[in-house]
Amino acid sequence: MKAFVFEGPGKASLKEVPKPEFKGKGALVKIKTTSICATDIKIFKNGHFKIKDGEKRILGHEIFAEVLEISEKYKDTVPVGSKVFITPNIGCGRCEYCLMGKTNLCPDYDAFGITIDGSFAEYMFVPERALEQGNLIPLEGDVPDYLVPLAEPLSTCLYNLDNVDMKVGDTVLVIGSGFMGLLNAISAKISGASFVATVDVRDERLEVARDLGMDYQINSSREDLEKVVKRITGGRNFDIVIVTVPLPEVQSISLKLVSRMGKVSFFAGLPSGSGFPSLNTNLVHYQQLTLTGTTGADTVFYRKALRMITHRGDLRNMLEKLITTIVSLEQMEEAFLRAVKGEELKVVVRNE
Repeated sequence: MKAFVFEGPGKASLKEVPKPEFKGKGALVKIKTTSICATDIKIFKNGHFKIKDGEKRILGHEIFAEVLEISEKYKDTVPVGSKVFITPNIGCGRCEYCLMGKTNLCPDYDAFGITIDGSFAEYMFVPERALEQGNLIPLEGDVPDYLVPLAEPLSTCLYNLDNVDMKVGDTVLVIGSGFMGLLNAISAKISGASFVATVDVRDERLEVARDLGMDYQINSSREDLEKVVKRITGGRNFDIVIVTVPLPEVQSISLKLVSRMGKVSFFAGLPSGSGFPSLNTNLVHYQQLTLTGTTGADTVFYRKALRMITHRGDLRNMLEKLITTIVSLEQMEEAFLRAVKGEELKVVVRNE
């Protein structure tokens, strides 16, 4: 079969590899659509601590597939032929985080596209452990195939908003208007935020935010972010600030943009070697701020995200505006390199 294989930092290409075998346990699925994530790009650029030097890995973890073969005991719940969304993280199943349902926080996790071959291929094998943890979620309703993989990144945004306890009517500032920044903004808007402002240094990204119906756009390369925030909020600042860019200096300034008793979420992690920010912790103390972050999502939020895509036409319309390219697996190399250069918002790969 064809697969997009990572072979080390800066090295990934489309190759012919053996089709995974089904030996009676787990599931063999045919990939219908998948999409390129910022994590795939980070792995391409820098590798991953769970991928050893010299080890090859098929990337991809935003997955819509069809079940071709499956363990006998799951055939009633996920019959052969089922169209399924597949969640990426598989917890150890024993630690306290897994027992809480937080497989995304398991210290000994596996994940498609990281420790297990992923979805940038014609076929993929799903281990039995993933079936036990509910990673295969059958579709309920008619959803365009190119939108189903977006349930994965959407879930992380919904999980993030839950973590900061966003309330209907809250005001939200999202710093960064790449795909994940815009998706956080969309998530806040459809969840009842009264005012959502977006920040970026690229006008074309801010135009997308405007087209999506976000309330205010700030180009921080031309405008003083603190002054603009004070002006548009009447000096109050925002109830919630979400930082989706991996820059320590942006993390530092975010504490100056949030209201008293407000919440700041560091949604993006900092790359290795970037250093850590200097934070004015007196702002946290005297203004009673909550400073937090999230990584990934748990299965509950994957299911919520898929239901929202299935049943909310307004959300589907907004998600469609984030997809800049749909390619076949054979066309993926060029599209992947465009994504690495920041020339794409979201690339979806469709297996014909």
